[in-house]
Amino acid sequence: MHAIANGLYSFCHWALESSFGHGVRDSVWLFPAIEICHLIGLAILGGTVLLIDFRLLGMRFQNEPVANLWRDVQPLMIGSIVVMLVSGFFLFSSEAVKMYGNAAFRLKMVSLLLAIIFTFTIHRQITLADETRYSPFWRKTAAVVSILLWAGVGIGGRAIGYV
Repeated sequence: MHAIANGLYSFCHWALESSFGHGVRDSVWLFPAIEICHLIGLAILGGTVLLIDFRLLGMRFQNEPVANLWRDVQPLMIGSIVVMLVSGFFLFSSEAVKMYGNAAFRLKMVSLLLAIIFTFTIHRQITLADETRYSPFWRKTAAVVSILLWAGVGIGGRAIGYV
């Protein structure tokens, strides 16, 4: 475990001292501009996730098969995740060593990893399956878990500045 912690700290130090880290940190406008892109990606991702999850919960779009809805929003979902990961790396690189010790940042990263894995495995399987394959209980459970994991990403990100 000590080797992993040392490796992560070394990566943080490399990111902080990289041209990305210096560029973002030394610019007056670059951090806010990247932050805007990051938040737009979060908003689009949040919207696509909520569309699917509200459908799984039976709250909206009951006449639309959830598999069709998934296929319609998947490009937006993947695109917004890419935008968030790229912009997030640039934001992270500007203060990487500080983020290493931030509990909220760790919450955000763990939630992000779990949310991405869950979204593109279990959640995807349930949404693309025939609607009679999974009971309403499992469909609703998948929606609630999805919402909680993605909320953890947002809450962790918002809490970074306060921890």
